[in-house]
Amino acid sequence: MRRFCLLFGLFLFALLAGCGQQTAPNAGGEAMAQEVATTLQAADAQLYRIAEPLGLAGVPVPTAPFLFASGVAPLDTATWNCDSVTAAGNLSDADDDGIPVNATFNGKCTWSYSGSEGSVSGSWEFQSLNVQDPNDADPTAGVKASGKVIWTFSAGGSTITWTWTLTQHDFEKGSSGYSFTYKGSWTIETGQGTFTAEYDLTGTWTPDDPSDPWGDGALTAEGQFDASGPSCADGWHLSVTLTNLHYQGGKIVSGNASFSGTDCDGNTGSVTIAWSPDQVCITINGNTVCVAQ
Repeated sequence: MRRFCLLFGLFLFALLAGCGQQTAPNAGGEAMAQEVATTLQAADAQLYRIAEPLGLAGVPVPTAPFLFASGVAPLDTATWNCDSVTAAGNLSDADDDGIPVNATFNGKCTWSYSGSEGSVSGSWEFQSLNVQDPNDADPTAGVKASGKVIWTFSAGGSTITWTWTLTQHDFEKGSSGYSFTYKGSWTIETGQGTFTAEYDLTGTWTPDDPSDPWGDGALTAEGQFDASGPSCADGWHLSVTLTNLHYQGGKIVSGNASFSGTDCDGNTGSVTIAWSPDQVCITINGNTVCVAQ
């Protein structure tokens, strides 16, 4: 199981961390942390509109772990300072979808907390984090994001640093649906060593009903994931291809997904999943098992 545990561990951590609600920024210059977080939350919601069908297909989604930027504990009771955070560019939002026309965030927030369970501290930093609305007259136009976010967390004499580089995170509306590109990397530095993961996933989402873009639809995608860590110095690799996956009524009813990869020990393997309305067939290294839907 260790061949794929690193990326899925990061994926699950990211899912648990991306929570919260704030108010949106409305001007350039100095920005409140909650205001910045609102834009990032809105961008996250747009970027991963199709997270459910991707997840059902077995693809780890590089969702946004906006750690402690969302007003949840411990920030509700901590001391913190975000005086250096700035927002530059065009922060207007005519379609009121929470996505600015073209805004870039920079700066660092620090926080600390002491209580009966001990003391913790940390920071999050935005480095040229750019968020754009492809069409500010259409609240369903999507979003484009790039840049870097760095988090630190210190407790009990140990420090973890998580760096997320968003090389290209685009989810854009086209004439018949949406195209997406998720390309970036994670680096996590701990006392046990450095863990890295890179991902590059592109594809399309075509809704069955254009007036209901986040309902049923068809998904195609291809990409790759690579990771390494102290116990996996040579790294592992996973390639993914999704072909004509039809998502309907909360499940996949047709299409195919194929996965192939190399684990930390250099072993190779492949998995193919074929969906039909009444069954799912899984082929692992040439052996097939079918189960009812």
